[in-house]
Order: sequence, then C-alpha cells, then structure tokens
Amino acid sequence: MSLKVLNHKVKTAVIGATGFTGEKLVEILLKHPGVDLTYLASRTPKPVAYSKFFGRFRKKTNLFCEPLDIKKAAKKSEFLFVSLPHTASMEYIPYLIMQGKKVVDLSADYRIKKASNYKKYYHKAHKDKVNLKKAVYGLSEIFKDKIKKAKLIANPGCYPTSVILGLYPFLKDGLIKGEVIVDSKSSITGAGRKAVIEYHYSNIANNFWAYKPFVHQHVPEIEAILKEACGHAFGLLFSPHVAGIEAGIYSTIYVPLKKKISRETVKKIYDSYYRDCPFVRVSQDLPKLKEVIGTNFCDIGFAISPDSRYCMVVSCIDNLIKGAAGSAVQNMNIMQGWPETLGLL
Repeated sequence: MSLKVLNHKVKTAVIGATGFTGEKLVEILLKHPGVDLTYLASRTPKPVAYSKFFGRFRKKTNLFCEPLDIKKAAKKSEFLFVSLPHTASMEYIPYLIMQGKKVVDLSADYRIKKASNYKKYYHKAHKDKVNLKKAVYGLSEIFKDKIKKAKLIANPGCYPTSVILGLYPFLKDGLIKGEVIVDSKSSITGAGRKAVIEYHYSNIANNFWAYKPFVHQHVPEIEAILKEACGHAFGLLFSPHVAGIEAGIYSTIYVPLKKKISRETVKKIYDSYYRDCPFVRVSQDLPKLKEVIGTNFCDIGFAISPDSRYCMVVSCIDNLIKGAAGSAVQNMNIMQGWPETLGLL
C-alpha cells in the first residue's frame, strides 16, 4: 500500500458506537492507517466523551459520542458503519445512500432479500426495498468482486459467517447428500448490550443453554446466501447455544456425504476455495476457540467418520471481530481498494 493512497484518510463515522460491536469498531478504526474517525453516535441523550463510556479509550481519542443526527453524520463523513439494532438501520440508510455515502450496515436489515422472510423473522415490514435489492452481502471470501463495486454492504451475521464459510466448499462441489446439522455455541455478546436479567453475570457465568432451535433468525440468511452462491438449495437443521464466555462462536457442522472421501481430498477442496483468503485458516486438525479470539480469522478443521458417510466440519470465529466489526472493516478495505488485511493484523 503506497503512502500516496493513505495520505487521504477517509472520514468515517460509527453510528451505534456504544454497543459491543460499535465499541469494537472504534477500537479497530482508531488504529487503521486509512481512517480518520470523525463522528460517533448512539442513543445517548446528550454528547458524552467516548472515553467516559469506555475508560480504555482515554488519551486514544477526544471524540464525543453524540445523539444521532443523520444529517450531521453524513456531513462529517464519507464512509459510515451503521451498528444499530435490527429494524432501525433501514430508517436512516436511505438518506445516507441518497447523499452518495458508502455504508456498511451491521444489522440484519439488508441481509435477507425476500421481504416476506424479513418480516417473518424480524416482525416488521421492510421500509427500504429499493436499497434492499442493491445491497451486497459482505462475506468477502465469496462475494469480493461484488463488494468492490458496492455502495451498501449488508454485513453478515456472526452465526452465518462461521456456518457459511464452513459449508460453502462442500456445497459448491455438490458433495452433500441430505440435511446438514449445525450445532453452534456463541458468547452472550452476540445478543448485544441489553438490560435483561438473563444477561446478568450471575446468570451467564459458568452457564450454557440452547435457544431458538430450528427457527433462529439466521436460518433464512444462511440458506439464502448459500443457495445464491452455490446455485441450489439444501436442508439445514440449526441449533444455537449460549455459552458463558466473553467472546467467540464455535460451530460444529455435520455434513452427510454423497460418496466416500479422504481427509487429504477434503483439505484440498478447502484450500482450493480459500487459498487467496487471508483470514481463513484451514487445518486437518480441529480448531480451538481461543486461537481466534481477538483476531479476524476464521479457523476451519474437520474429521471424517469411520464409515466415511459424514464429515464433521468445525468453524470458529471471534463473534465481535470476524463475526461483526472486523468483517465490516475488511469490507471497507475492499470497497476502498485497499488490502483486505489493512488495520486488521
């Protein structure tokens, strides 16, 4: 990356800067050599020094976090990360796109192209169907060429990131026979900052539970994106779980195989798809969650059943980085014509 390219720092805003993802975005962007962070907003009733919310930012930024003023956000920035709750983003993004801004939306508002599915899972009719059609799904390992040209990115969900990256090579090569079973465990931070008693430390610590089996809102996202990428539908049984850990997603994926396959062949298949993807690490061993925490990597490993009828794929990420903020910055890098890894290693 030449100094000339980075001499112009892109004026950047984070809307929703006090959520878990927003905080992680600010952390990454303050260190990013191509970014000038110019505007932070949240639901705060009045401007507050960002370091008052999060003491670890003292002497790192003098920015204030302000009540959201979308016109001010557009005026003060060229590129915006919108990290608002689901159903809120679509209230503001049409104005930003109309103003010619580049936007990465970290909610679910632009991920599901079928408006009826969006209403079914998020219980609200979509208000911005024009931009819904134009938004590009921001999983760079699969849609990089589209991301390069996009003005609006629908950043992937955290569960879908781990599941799609784990399944894509098998599905693309037509090796799956029957329904795929996905068992995913996630940190509680995936649910965002909420004043809910279930999320209190005393209820989370050393605890573990399943929720929304078969009907989680990420199911239609996973199914639709893999169908778009691979050209055909498949059966999916998805069971998410909450684990009493600070960060991370660990997805165990059981793939029924059409034919017997060796470990070496599986490794070659994954390598062929992810060879040029700087944030996917493939191994014949099963990955450990701690090895991806604090990074933008997705680690993938696998095992073949003794009868060669199934392959168990394990895919793990940091849910707040590769599953949210890191992936969003990776998308920014691609949209700006920068190296994908800029500011993320």
